[in-house]
Amino acid sequence: MRLTREASAILGRTTIGMLALRAGRTPLVNPAVFSFAGGSIWMTTSRFAAKTVIAKRDPRAAFLVDGGSEAVLLRGALEVFDPLNLSSQMRAMLEGPSYFFGMAGYALRNAPFVAGYALDLTKLPREWMPYNRVVLRMKLSDADLVEGAPFPPAQAARVPAVPADVSRRLAGVSRGYACWIEGGMPLVRPAFWEVEHGQVSVAPTSGRPRHGSPGALVVELHHRFRPSLMVGACVRGTFASASDGEAIAERYGIGISEVPPVIDLKPERVTSWRGFAITTSVPRSARQLHAAEG
Repeated sequence: MRLTREASAILGRTTIGMLALRAGRTPLVNPAVFSFAGGSIWMTTSRFAAKTVIAKRDPRAAFLVDGGSEAVLLRGALEVFDPLNLSSQMRAMLEGPSYFFGMAGYALRNAPFVAGYALDLTKLPREWMPYNRVVLRMKLSDADLVEGAPFPPAQAARVPAVPADVSRRLAGVSRGYACWIEGGMPLVRPAFWEVEHGQVSVAPTSGRPRHGSPGALVVELHHRFRPSLMVGACVRGTFASASDGEAIAERYGIGISEVPPVIDLKPERVTSWRGFAITTSVPRSARQLHAAEG
């Protein structure tokens, strides 16, 4: 698939994107180091990672590469290549040079991350050791330039239901990512965000999810080359009533007229990570709701 000059430039200067998958009813979004070659996005992960399991069940995916004032949203289907699986080996051979060029490009482009991964080799859990890694290729069906935003520094906001150290690290992160399902495919947008009394408010820079639709908010703190030092959280739930935007305007120190349309997200499940340590929890409000319904 051919991309516009602007989209190619954003992919060329950005090393990490946001991969969104349909994990049952709600989407799951994770950061991923990538390369673009042969009309596809190339990534690697553990064969035990949630995204590997999900991609085998439902390959529909979206990948947002955020260039600041503009971002590129790529959508398509994920394919898993497992070096220990004979059918994967055969598919890789049938791909011919494209598979090997794709992986060579990935290794060269992301050499700092490969080196950072090697630095942590003695501390890696068994599931993330090199012999347990697989290749993900996303075949693109469409690509769009989407609106970004400058995202000024923001006051602290606490992501609900995450470990205290993760909450502290993410409190000052101003740029979030909202995800919802549109046309059967995940869709991701940069977003303003705020949390008050466990209530999550999200203001995507463009587009807006429907009331009652499932979705997610991702808040993530990158590291230049050490995967073990990346911290983030994915809040998954249902979009609810719209808000007036005052809380977000106050958090970012901007006028309310500068805030895009705001919608609340009722958290149902929160997955957080610090390096390769991943935890999933259910917020107290969701537990109380389930108990009342039961």
